[in-house]
Amino acid sequence: MPSVIRYPGSKAKLASTIRESMPRWLRHEHVVPPAGAMYVEPFFGSGAVGLEVLEHANKSVGVWLNDLDFGIYALWRAVLEVPDRLVEYVRDFTPTVEAFEDFKAEDGRSTGCVARDGFRKLALHRLSVSGFGAKSGGALGGKAQRRGCTVGSRWNPDTIEHAIYNAHVTLRQFGDVRVTNLHVRDVLREVGRNCVVYLDPPYFVKGEQCYAHSMSEREHEEMAATLRGLRADWRLSYDDCSRVRELYAWASVGELEVRYTNAVTRGRRPTRREAVIAPRSGGVCSGR
Repeated sequence: MPSVIRYPGSKAKLASTIRESMPRWLRHEHVVPPAGAMYVEPFFGSGAVGLEVLEHANKSVGVWLNDLDFGIYALWRAVLEVPDRLVEYVRDFTPTVEAFEDFKAEDGRSTGCVARDGFRKLALHRLSVSGFGAKSGGALGGKAQRRGCTVGSRWNPDTIEHAIYNAHVTLRQFGDVRVTNLHVRDVLREVGRNCVVYLDPPYFVKGEQCYAHSMSEREHEEMAATLRGLRADWRLSYDDCSRVRELYAWASVGELEVRYTNAVTRGRRPTRREAVIAPRSGGVCSGR
């Protein structure tokens, strides 16, 4: 499925593998889920995994999508509720460095219009270096706007419109879809036994560099303690580091590698290792 927003740490390349570790009613539409079944994603971000899962899931399940970043929350509410208005903003926009700077300065502020707020977040990330949004040092191409890489290099209204409507159709197949702007602790507090929770929190090591809303070490520890006692099934993807492995020594930890190319590596394909974690009673991804 095409991506609506460029987002650091997107799990687009891992989405199908993560989905395959989940219960059958989230992998096969014809499988009847248990009563009260719900898919919950507290850090929805780019939606790469969630949309992949929901495309295949039984359509009777409830869906709860959440993100603490207000702009991300606004974007997905707009995709769900007012996609036509969101597309109008996309179609009417001409990328400029000045627009990027304005969106960066005002990131997180509400204009009172969910479509406008969602559009500004979408544009901020698509116009920024590596999709880092407000955490980016500047717009694509920099102030000089060098040839071959300009602020509008990744702004294709046709592609963006297609992604918005695809995501809208996927979400609207479900009768009960909730989009919220809460802290992960508040989401997990309400999770029931027949829920499956997928969590993709800010990176433990470089979270402050990548995200407008990172997590303190205490928050990472709090989440680990909550998941240890959670009645629901869950999957968790993280940057693979020693502290994460310490926090989840009681769980099942697998490894996945993401190969990527960027301008800095000049075509070489380095890897980023991700930890994919599950309760020991649940499935877990592994592979290279």
